[in-house]
Amino acid sequence: MSEEKHINLKRVLHDSGPSHFLGKGTTSLRKSFGFVWKNKYAVFLCFLLMCLLMNLFFYIRSLSTASTIVSLDYESASKGLTPSQTRFNISQVVSAEVLERLIDYAGLEGEIGVEDLRNCISVKATHNRNISGKVNYISTSYNINFTNANKIPKRSAEAMLSLLCKAYREYFIEHYGFNHSILSFDIDSLKFGNEYLMTVDLLKLKCSQLEKYVQLRKRENKNYQDSETGLTFSALEQRVTNFNAYSLSRLRSYVIENGIASEKTDLISMLDYKNRMDRIAYDKFMAAYDEDNKGIQMYDSAMSAIVMIPTEDKTSKYYMSRTKTGMDNMAIHADGQLVGATEKQDSIEYNTYLIGKMRSAHPLESQRKKADEMILQMQTALESLASDIRKMDNSYTQYKARNYLSFRSRYIHFIERIDIFSSVLGAFVLMAGLFTLMFLCEFIRSEKKR
Repeated sequence: MSEEKHINLKRVLHDSGPSHFLGKGTTSLRKSFGFVWKNKYAVFLCFLLMCLLMNLFFYIRSLSTASTIVSLDYESASKGLTPSQTRFNISQVVSAEVLERLIDYAGLEGEIGVEDLRNCISVKATHNRNISGKVNYISTSYNINFTNANKIPKRSAEAMLSLLCKAYREYFIEHYGFNHSILSFDIDSLKFGNEYLMTVDLLKLKCSQLEKYVQLRKRENKNYQDSETGLTFSALEQRVTNFNAYSLSRLRSYVIENGIASEKTDLISMLDYKNRMDRIAYDKFMAAYDEDNKGIQMYDSAMSAIVMIPTEDKTSKYYMSRTKTGMDNMAIHADGQLVGATEKQDSIEYNTYLIGKMRSAHPLESQRKKADEMILQMQTALESLASDIRKMDNSYTQYKARNYLSFRSRYIHFIERIDIFSSVLGAFVLMAGLFTLMFLCEFIRSEKKR
């Protein structure tokens, strides 16, 4: 190979090596930056134009979005709980049950699915949950946005959002506004057998539960009156009280005085065993009571004086506060033991009375039938009373639950509609793409020249 051909070959290899492409790339990049700098005002105007176009896009898209603020207006909301004291979960706004109701209310069966509808809804708390780095703030209000995005023909975003609020309110009241488990107490399901006194005790237990439930509702709102039936909680309370004081008392007296029992021998054995257990408990209570009294008598009189200790009040000032002494604690404990012993003594006397009646009485078959009829009447009357209370409570809960949730339409400001940050970021990405395209064109042009 001649020297001239060898030199040409080295030049070709050098021009096609990595250093050549790097040099060309640097040159093309320098020219591209030079062009941008030379036309910087035009480039800046182009950037502004892109920002404006992006803002216009976001603004037009936001016109198909409606927004509302849902507020939880009940006491336990600040603890993250529902009115029935279960954990509150705002994501249930987009649960399948709520969205199926929304589809039904909007008349869109077969036109849109639950998942498509869920993609149109966004929910977030109105406040940041972390307010101090360590303390988590439990939000009691949430933003709900509905974006139509042309997925739902002939339905505006405002109309769909209104129906969504209606569906969620009904769902919330049905699942968390009612707590009627105590009113659905079914006596027949207890399988208590045919022992008469046990039946009376169970009827009394049910009656006491209903009475406490009605009293609780009465304390909440003693003036509420059902618009349909005209009932009040005071009237229902009086019915429960009368049932307990007269009907059940008459049934119990009839059963005891006539010695009516399904298995008299078994009942007497059970009452006798209960008496033995109560006597043991009575002896324990009285022994503890006697020991406390002895301790109080032996207590040093110097220690029984009032004990004062330095205490700090709410204004950070010290004062001398009285505290309990050991004798005070023993006296309180002794009182508690005496109460327990008295209760056991009353139970022993009552059971002894029952045993005597069961042993001495010999009921007739007609008396048993009358007792059965009375029990059946008591069950029917109690179930009717529970039904009336349930209806009244349903009406009251519906009335009260209207204030559990409140919805307030939220105005979407112009700044929120245009989304400045996303617009600037989008325009920057587009300008970066144009610059990259210009650089590639310059690099290819320089390669063609070579």
